[in-house]
Amino acid sequence: MKLINILLISSLFCVMTGCSKMSSHHSLQNQTHDVAWFKQHQKILMQTLTQCSNNPAKYRNHPECINAQQAANDIVAGDPVPLPADMAHPKE
Repeated sequence: MKLINILLISSLFCVMTGCSKMSSHHSLQNQTHDVAWFKQHQKILMQTLTQCSNNPAKYRNHPECINAQQAANDIVAGDPVPLPADMAHPKE
């Protein structure tokens, strides 16, 4: 549900700012960014998610879209909470 909100907000943001497509500097043709990079560059994350969602048939399996989606999921979910020691390694 939160991911849908992020996608809707990013789409609205792009429409309002007139970014109908990503700049050539940040297009999907360039090098692939990792999840950590996208978390630190959220404006480009939103642009990438918008481009990926506008043409899922073309970009569904593109590494840039996969990493952007994972970064968005991580942002929405927050930092993982470590399990207590007794739950991390249950007794058999």
